[in-house]
Amino acid sequence: RHPGKHSSGPFVPSQTLQMMSACAIRACPGAFALRRVAPGRRDSKAGHAVLRPFLRPKRATLRRAVVAEEAADDEAEIALSESFDDDDLPFDLDEYKAVVKLLVTFLEPDWVNPWQTKTAQRSTGSGAVIRRDADGGGLILTAAHVIANSTYIQVQLANSPDKVPARVVSVLHEVDLALVAVDEGLDGVDPVPLPQGKAVRLPKLREKVYVLGFPVGGNDLSITEGVVSRVEVQSYSHSHARALAVTVDAAINSGNSGGPVLSQSTGGLVGVAFQGYAGSSVENQGHMVPAPVIDRFLRGIDDDDDAEEKPPPNLPSLGVHLQLLQSPSLRKYLKMKDTDTGVMVTHVEHGSSAEGSLIPGDVLLEVDGVKLANDGSAVFLGQRLAMVAILQARYVGDAVPIRLLREGVEMTIDVTLKTLHQLVPRGQYDVRPPFVIVGGLLFQPLSLEYLQSWGGDLKDAPTHLVEQYYDGISGPDKKEVVVLSQVLSDEVNIGFTFDSVGLDYVKSVNGSPVADMHRFVAAIKKSIKAGDEFIRLEVTRGNVPNIVVLETSKLKQADETIRDRYQIPLRHSSHFEDVHDSL
Repeated sequence: RHPGKHSSGPFVPSQTLQMMSACAIRACPGAFALRRVAPGRRDSKAGHAVLRPFLRPKRATLRRAVVAEEAADDEAEIALSESFDDDDLPFDLDEYKAVVKLLVTFLEPDWVNPWQTKTAQRSTGSGAVIRRDADGGGLILTAAHVIANSTYIQVQLANSPDKVPARVVSVLHEVDLALVAVDEGLDGVDPVPLPQGKAVRLPKLREKVYVLGFPVGGNDLSITEGVVSRVEVQSYSHSHARALAVTVDAAINSGNSGGPVLSQSTGGLVGVAFQGYAGSSVENQGHMVPAPVIDRFLRGIDDDDDAEEKPPPNLPSLGVHLQLLQSPSLRKYLKMKDTDTGVMVTHVEHGSSAEGSLIPGDVLLEVDGVKLANDGSAVFLGQRLAMVAILQARYVGDAVPIRLLREGVEMTIDVTLKTLHQLVPRGQYDVRPPFVIVGGLLFQPLSLEYLQSWGGDLKDAPTHLVEQYYDGISGPDKKEVVVLSQVLSDEVNIGFTFDSVGLDYVKSVNGSPVADMHRFVAAIKKSIKAGDEFIRLEVTRGNVPNIVVLETSKLKQADETIRDRYQIPLRHSSHFEDVHDSL
């Protein structure tokens, strides 16, 4: 089960629950997919061993809730006394106030009907006070999925009935980290010690740790003990990004999301709990964001007075596709020496860090002074990790030296790091879906969130759109996939039914290629302003195109009628101007 936020929101049908994220009811893709440790939203498919967020439990009666809470308290007492002695703790558990509960109201967008939102829901998570100001305010470190899409946040200390309002200072969804600020309520709280300088390290295997938080079943601070069992680059279920993470065998239950993981020896922060396996076949396996990733996040925003105005320190990427070089024949073909090891570039993404610097066929030997193995791994931070860990220790804008072999000639070049723009976005939070309605046809960019409306594992999603998600390649004329997602029937679009053109993606408008939604809207507006008799759209589900033609003179009146008929408040999202503004 996913130790994420504990949700107390309204009941939603199970199909809806499976589309939600780990934090609230945010479900993740199929078998052994990663899930966030969502604060208190439990998984309705508990029998399947999948890494996914907890699905929110159905509303329980007061009597059942009290019985469950009393039973959980009794079990926690027994487990605590059997597993470790209070004397082993590097802090006084009874007086420990640095771990807080976050009570979050959130509002998720509707990616199918993008002009509206879903019902507001509530959830809880955990966090750690990392700074206290003289006036009682301070900063709280938590998981990004705890506060994702939040509209109102409150913070409550352990063993305290008082709640104080909080606000998000910075959030980095890629590695599931967020900072929350409060202006009062932290008097007498000693912050969790943060490692500094050389003390920032990855934990050793078998190192003992404690996971603190407020899991479902009680209101008191909970603590579980475990050891580090794995350190590697893993998939983050919240963002669907790959980044450095640590596996521990401590019990991480629903509601622990965002809670600190502390060292047994120092009591200092070594990680933040963020996800775990859901399913009865996998027990006592949770995941934490490690200290080096946390340190990078905090240094990237500097924790100064302008932190709320700064962009988050997004993860950089080379933006290349790589092939492993474990074949002796392939290494010989590439003119590599017997002592050379590395990986080969097979494709360079348009607009990426590597564009203009690397080319297909290049063999990467070292990245930022770290030698690469033929399987793409490298010894970094004292561990053998995937190459991406080296890059993610840097910041966007940094120049990173890369030693490579090009047609048998060794050279070193500097690559300036950028973020990766994905053809099909994923892990989108705190945003509203872009869309525009023209002639009763709804257009929006393809995203993983939209695809997950068919189910988290995508098995029922349209095959041609799933192929774009997994294998689509971006280029100058293809930066997004613009999908004709709905047909709102009207006289202006008679003959173009959802069965015939629905879920096609747009290739061109009046013969001009459609690179993204902005270029699509600009082409429509240009045609209307020019007084063209028709707007001709070429749409497709693959290699065979269909043609959609709309009469320009009828569009404005038809769009007004359609908006009233289908009770749609706006014909377009705030990302675009109205295509009829020029008339």
